[in-house]
Amino acid sequence: MRADMGKVLVERPRLRVYSGRSKPGKGYGKGLHKSLAAGDPPRREGMKARYGSYRKFFNENLAPLRRFLDANVGRPWDKVYAEICEHVDRGNVVQKHILTHLFDYVVVHTVLIDGEPRRSHARGRWWDDANRSLRTSHNRHQWYVCPKSGLLKRSRYVPRRHERPEAPRRVVLNKRQVCLLLNGQWELVTVAPRPAVHQPAGYDVILKRSVSMYSGGEGDAARLYGSVVYAVARRPLSRRELLALPIPVEWLP
Repeated sequence: MRADMGKVLVERPRLRVYSGRSKPGKGYGKGLHKSLAAGDPPRREGMKARYGSYRKFFNENLAPLRRFLDANVGRPWDKVYAEICEHVDRGNVVQKHILTHLFDYVVVHTVLIDGEPRRSHARGRWWDDANRSLRTSHNRHQWYVCPKSGLLKRSRYVPRRHERPEAPRRVVLNKRQVCLLLNGQWELVTVAPRPAVHQPAGYDVILKRSVSMYSGGEGDAARLYGSVVYAVARRPLSRRELLALPIPVEWLP
């Protein structure tokens, strides 16, 4: 690892981003009152100082860190981590921030479950799936430490599939009644148009949420009922009623 890696990663010119503020920034009024009370008001002031039009942000370049981890796949993690700490000044707050990103990339605490390396449940975070195998990952940049050998390994990137939920089996009887197959049971659902502007909000008995003209969820309603309506009543259908309704035979239980 190059000796100036800490500077390469984080010690770059910081970005200046326009904040679009229309009022004085934090602490401006307090400082102004102090200077007026002391009888020494400021003689001049820059146009940007009052409103803080431009703010500075970190301008990190983490690509060298990722390339370093890739180059050290197969080495003991203890040696790789020791080499990183040797060239990162942990007394420097800016450089110490590198370790935060390092542990975002590398899963250190792992266990073997059915022969597959997985994230330790005790160390898992709420947005992580602790039961997913670490051999593959939805994160493009993901490494892990083998719990058996202690070697650094890379997860194979698998893009997350965005599949649309399958529409339920539905038979529309008329504008007010729909037959739906819900959880293996055919039900007769009574629907109604969404409330108008000045009407009280309704309640969808299937989606279990309040419905008004301005509420969202039109896509869920259209997928479930076939149009932008909401369910006001529901009841299960008997076998005799199913045979009397225009439901395809292959859909019947």
